[in-house]
Amino acid sequence: MPNEPAEIVHLSPVEIWYLYKSKILLYGGILVAALVIFGGFQLRETLRTNGSLALYANAKTAEEFQAVLQKYPGTIAAGNAALRLADLLRTDKKYDESVAVLRAFVEKYPTHPLAAGGWLSLASTYEAQGKLDEALDANNSAISKYPDAYATPIAMMAQARIYLLKGQKDDARRTYMDVASRFQQSLYARQAQRELLFIQK
Repeated sequence: MPNEPAEIVHLSPVEIWYLYKSKILLYGGILVAALVIFGGFQLRETLRTNGSLALYANAKTAEEFQAVLQKYPGTIAAGNAALRLADLLRTDKKYDESVAVLRAFVEKYPTHPLAAGGWLSLASTYEAQGKLDEALDANNSAISKYPDAYATPIAMMAQARIYLLKGQKDDARRTYMDVASRFQQSLYARQAQRELLFIQK
């Protein structure tokens, strides 16, 4: 006689509860705890972000920008504060202090929206100090680390200018030609083409 199919047993919600009560409570507790932890984390991050933005919005002095850095490290606002602080220090000709702030910024904030700008600012600070080799290195970092960033053609134009200051006309010419080739139809390409006309062979 062929085997008859097993009869399907239909359990009521009450029976399911009594059969699996401990597992339901365990997994339900885990789910609730995970939601509470996630919600708490999200709330903390939101409060931290809002606090950092508010403090940064009111900052105007070097001390106030430093306060944003110390109170909210790792935030976008703290990265912005580092760049503004470095700019103030460079304006006051405190070049070594500005370099220290920018070095810390490019190390700690590599994914900041203005990370490439940090390298540009570092290069400008070195150039203001007359440290042309260090300026070249900083611009090279901007170009190599962020090849598609807004800062790339700016860094390349700065490179060419520094090469000219160092008397390296061939390097300057090559860099201007690279800008004209890579960024066709841009203002940078047109400027590079104009600069090429002034480089004596």
